[in-house]
This record gives sequence, C-alpha cells and structure tokens, in this order.
Amino acid sequence: MKKVGILFGFSILIFAFAVNAQISSGGMPKSFQMNLADDQFETIAIQSPNLIQIARDDSIAFDQFLPRRFCVLLPVTVDLANSGTWTRMPDGSTIWRLRLKSEDALATSLYFKDFKLTDGTQLFIYDETGRQVKGAYTSINNHPSRLFATELIYGNAIILELDCLPSADLPTFQISDIAYAYRDISYTDQVKGFGSSDFCEVNIGCSPEGLDWQDEKNGVVRIQVRVSGSGYWCAGSLVNNARNDNSPYVLTADHCAFQMGHYATVSDLNQWLFYFNYESQTCEDPLQEPPVKSMVGASKIAQGGNMGSTGSDFFLMRLNEAVPPEYNPYFLGWSAVGEISSAGVTIHHPEGDIKKISAYDTPLVTVSLPWGGSTLLAHWKVFWTETENGWGVTEPGSSGSPLLNEEGKIIGTLTGGYAACESSGNFGPDKPDYYGKFSYHWQSNGDSDTAQLKPWLDPDNTGITEIEGKILRVKENNIANEMINIFPNPSSDIVNINFINFEPSALKLVIFDILGRQIKNYYSKTSPNVMMIDISDIPEGIYTIKIDFNQGWMLKKIVKLK
Repeated sequence: MKKVGILFGFSILIFAFAVNAQISSGGMPKSFQMNLADDQFETIAIQSPNLIQIARDDSIAFDQFLPRRFCVLLPVTVDLANSGTWTRMPDGSTIWRLRLKSEDALATSLYFKDFKLTDGTQLFIYDETGRQVKGAYTSINNHPSRLFATELIYGNAIILELDCLPSADLPTFQISDIAYAYRDISYTDQVKGFGSSDFCEVNIGCSPEGLDWQDEKNGVVRIQVRVSGSGYWCAGSLVNNARNDNSPYVLTADHCAFQMGHYATVSDLNQWLFYFNYESQTCEDPLQEPPVKSMVGASKIAQGGNMGSTGSDFFLMRLNEAVPPEYNPYFLGWSAVGEISSAGVTIHHPEGDIKKISAYDTPLVTVSLPWGGSTLLAHWKVFWTETENGWGVTEPGSSGSPLLNEEGKIIGTLTGGYAACESSGNFGPDKPDYYGKFSYHWQSNGDSDTAQLKPWLDPDNTGITEIEGKILRVKENNIANEMINIFPNPSSDIVNINFINFEPSALKLVIFDILGRQIKNYYSKTSPNVMMIDISDIPEGIYTIKIDFNQGWMLKKIVKLK
C-alpha cells in the first residue's frame, strides 16, 4: 500500500503494552518471598574504567563513523564455586546471591560463559531496590554455545540470585564480563528529559509522521552490540524472505560488527542483545523508560562491503531463536530492483534512544561514499525533510537502520553521514546521509553466498526481486484468559483478582498507565483465590495490570471510572 500523508495534520492515540523482559519464565526471586536480609551476602567491587581515555577513543571513532560505544566490558571471573553466598531454606531449597558493584556506572549488564542451568533452578538479576527484576532464566535459556547475556540494570550495582529446588542438580555458569555503561542511559538523563538523542528527533508515535508506519516500526530493533571488549548501539531490521516462513533474519550494517580493528567473533554474536518495541506510544517522550522485550544471540549469515569501503556495508544475521509472537514482530518487505525512491522514511534508534522516524520527500541519488576512498556506486544519498513535529535526522546509534520507500520496503541500510539536529561545519539537518543499497547487497558485493542477500532471502532461486512485509500476529490464549478473572471491570474503587482453580504463590501486581509508567505495586507472600485491589486513588483511564507469580505472568487491562 502506498504511504502518503506524512506532512499533514492528523491525530492518533495508539495503545500498546510490552513486558519488561528477555525471553524468560517470569516469577520473583525467592529471597523476596522469604524477606531475607539484603546485606547478608557477598559484594564484589569492580574497578571503574579510565573514562578520560575512553572519551579520547570515542572522539576518534566518531570521526570515522564507527558505531556508538556506550559501555566497556570489564573482565571478571565469577562462578558458583568462587563467589557469592549460599543460604539453605527450611524446605531444603537453597539460594545463592551475589552483588557486583562498580562506582559511577550508569547501568550494568552481564555476559556469561559456560552457562547451563538445570531443571529446578532459576536465575534472577535485579537492582538494589528490587524494582528492576529480570528472569527467571531457566534451562530454556540454555544455548549450545553455553553463552548468555542480560539486559541492562540501571545503577551501579547488580544482584544475582540463583534459586534451587531440593531435587535440582547444581547448574554451571561463569560471568566473564560486566558491561559498565557510562553514557546513553536514558533512565538517568536529566538534561534532555527522556533519552539521549538530540532535540529535533521525532518519536515513532507522533502523528502525522508515524501514522502510516505502525506495522513497519515493529520490524526495527535496537541492537546492543558486543565487539572488541566494548558495547555499542546500532539498529537493524527483521526481514522477510521469499518463503514467508518467519525465519528470524536481522539486517544491519557491516560496520556495526567492526571495532578497533576486529569483527565480532562467533562468541560475541552469541551475546548480542536485540530489543523490540523500545518506543513511545505517543508523540511525547515518556517520563520513565518504556517496557521492552529482548532476545539474546545470533549467528552471522552473510556480510559485504567492508564497512562501505569496498561495497554496500551490510551484515545479515539469524537470531538464535524464533521471535515470539507476543513481540508483535513485523518482517519487513524489501526491493532489490534499485529504482529511485522519491519519498519514504527511516526508523531508527539514535544514540540507543527510543524509536524515532525521519522522512525524506526528494528523490534519492546513487553515489559512492564521500569518505574512505571508494568509487563504487553502492549507496543512496538522502536528505531529510522538516515535518510537523521536528526535523528528524540520524545520529550515532542509528547505523544499520532501514531506509524505506513509500511502499514500506527496505531499499537501504544506514552507513553514516552528516545529518545532525544543529548546523556546525559540515553537519546539519540539511546535510546528507548515506545508505548502502539493498539492490547492491543483493548480489554485488562478491560471488560467494556469504557476500550476498539473494541466497538467503530467495533460497529457492525464484527470481523474486521484491516482497511485501509480513505481520506475525499473536494468537489469543484462551486457556490463560480462563485462569484469571478480573471483576468488576470497569470499576471506580475496588478490583477483584480471581485466580480460578489455583492459589498463586509469591504474587506481585504492577499497574501501568497508557504510557507504560508504573503507577502502583502490590506484593503478597501468600495469596488467596481472590485478591482485592484498591484503585480509588488513581485517575480515570485505561490501565494494564501485570500479574507476576511463581507459576508465570499474565497481562490484563482494566478501566478506571471516576
């Protein structure tokens, strides 16, 4: 369908909700249920990095259009045998806990090697307040590589907790690195409000700019890259293929996998994190970080262009797992024809921020990159246009994002450029960006399958050169809906949570508003079949309750009346 109307005034309110989690089993740490003291286990202090030297290196990388580094990896050697504190519970179960702390870190995340959890064991990570809880990670998170990584936990400390049933075999894991985030952490940015991107960027929830792109946005992911001992932000796209079989291919830029003279190794790629639905549902920046969903791990399928110096700068991966339907993924269509597009957008994550949209309404131009010495006509030159809510451009961290034509098909991936919110020297909102051509990715970077997109996106050699995008819709879970009933709904004061035919344990309820902000929390160590929640003190409107218990988690919508 042709995309039109990005410059005209419409209004829309889009409601969506996403759970703050990697693929995991839900639930809560057992120490929360047992009210164990939070200071009676080992703390390991990790020495902070040299931020002065880091700033110098980042300045050089910026001049070379390399990916946006936001964290460095500090090596550690932590496992169940040499670190942490074990606590035996009256029922025979055991709890292992450990705190890792690095002063002045804005956030931390963990990289594991030799990661293999056993049946009956659950791993959680959380902050010192207990408000950010990730997990439970279980044996379903094991991968043949025995590698694993976790999402960011905000603040300078991260706590690990392993809960083991009496009958469980002891698992194995070793933490090899802790990511020390020193910038681009939206949660703590008090200067710009929410997020790290610049003032001119336009949220994907804005109308009219994002109005026609609500399917396509679900095909764009934020990527937490690991390479050469550091972490970087890039963007990428889920891409459809001629079989329409939901193969979890992600396309980004080749230079996103390169840093400090090295490409990401097989082990590095198995610890890349892919964030879905990281966005504002409205044009306004949220007051708190939006809920996110993520996946860990991928394998390289094909690459070409040597960061754009000898081609079109593409990197194709396959995620280690299928994308869950509840992530609402959209597999973007594409065109390998190479026709000039006169209008379209890019959807991206500048500086690792929430999802933004930038528009163009002048014809693209075929060019070679103005840096690096290449003379190959492997890139599109694009100029962004001012729209109703800003003059969206790209920034470091947007690398690898898709350039879409009016039909919403990928025609390029971002290499770099001179677009910026403020005019300064060669940079400014009226300056160009450069996208590696999808038509060049197709089969022009080399003769081998590993240097082309065609063998993977048209595996049966049908000759197809264009394809539509594909929505993977969530199927309604009637069994889950029958497990929990909420009444009355709507309500002005009391809402009853009725657990049908079972009694939940270690219950946690969190109420979120339409912007994804936490409004109220409820905790209960033991829960009856019916739990009463007082909502009389919250404003009228639509809310979502996340019901988290040891047996799993569930989302329900409620309506608060006056």
